[in-house]
Amino acid sequence: MLEPYEGKLSRTVLRGVGSSNAPDLLDLFIEDSEENLNRFEKQARNMHSLARYSRSNQINEAWIQEYLNLARSQGLTSIRAHFNVLAWSDDAEELRQIKNDVGSALALMECRPRHNTVDAATLYWAGIPGNAADFPAEESFYTFIDPALCFFTAETNYRDSLSPFGIKMADRLSGRPIHLDISDLPMKKGIITNRNKFILGPSGSGKSFFTNHMVRQYYEQGAHVLLVDTGNSYEGLCGLINRKTKGADGIYFTYTDARPISFNPFYTDDYVFDVEKRESICTLLLTLWKSADEPVTKTEAGELGSAVNAYIETIRSNRKITPCFNTFYEYLRDVYRPEMGRREIRVTLSDFNIDNLLTTLKQYYVGGRYDFLLNSDRNIDLLSKRFIVFEIDAVKDNKDLFPVVTIIIMEAFI
Repeated sequence: MLEPYEGKLSRTVLRGVGSSNAPDLLDLFIEDSEENLNRFEKQARNMHSLARYSRSNQINEAWIQEYLNLARSQGLTSIRAHFNVLAWSDDAEELRQIKNDVGSALALMECRPRHNTVDAATLYWAGIPGNAADFPAEESFYTFIDPALCFFTAETNYRDSLSPFGIKMADRLSGRPIHLDISDLPMKKGIITNRNKFILGPSGSGKSFFTNHMVRQYYEQGAHVLLVDTGNSYEGLCGLINRKTKGADGIYFTYTDARPISFNPFYTDDYVFDVEKRESICTLLLTLWKSADEPVTKTEAGELGSAVNAYIETIRSNRKITPCFNTFYEYLRDVYRPEMGRREIRVTLSDFNIDNLLTTLKQYYVGGRYDFLLNSDRNIDLLSKRFIVFEIDAVKDNKDLFPVVTIIIMEAFI
């Protein structure tokens, strides 16, 4: 967006985008200054020789002499420059208004704008990073570095953010340390509405290096960090935090044959199960029971929720029972199913097929092929941890394990 000087135009915001990474394209072409000045000296002599044939030659000579006098007397560097604003619209009337607004804004800077209609496509192409060699030389003008830099109003040296929260970076030109807040301060000012980041770069460009650096400093300033990764990019940092906190933080979940990934969704440090925790357990059990294309009835969801609530009350009253999937399965099989048969209002198998539920979930019970998945003996309450990494590279293609891991991640995130 290009914003003209406040109060001088009826429309204070222009919809414009530049053909580079800025709203307007700013180009300085640094050439051999002495060669340029010598060429102007020759042109000035030619204009002087032809002055009596045309007044325009006299005027051109005066301009060239003025340019040369400034360059020689003040030791200025001769350069070529080009500045443009590329704007568009699908509506012809809006495009006309944008054109007028851009022209008015440039006129307020005491510049004479020229509406380019001939080679706009060429300028757009030349403005794409890497295409500067295709820039048309006739679209530039000769000036000096100092006045040309007046158009770089948005360019400056890197400065420290005023925010107390941020990350430590470094100015690549000078090496000076910089305190930078790229999330909270911009959000507080209303510049952004979320903290999302999209990091793009080829292999080896430093994406994971920067992210490791960023999340470590966020963690050290009290932030909660949850990473979902493929490629073990954060294993080293997680191990560092784990050793630094003596195992109190820095939890790394990954899947190997020697130590398969495992959780305990029924564990909390204080036996407190809020609504979100209970709902996440029910969602997990329904995911394990039903296929993606199988509908869940209200009766099934209600009965499963009642079973979870009853189990929670049981482990609260009897702390000798270890909260885990194995004991929940045993409670569902040995306590809840007989209780359903004694009810005054019977629940039929067509309404809630508990036998089918037990059969489906048996593979996650002790002795089943996935008995490790929901019976972790690490007993970690993820909600109390501030640095958690889920390495899902080995399970992302497993249709049985991946949904469970995803739900556990969602529980920790929410």
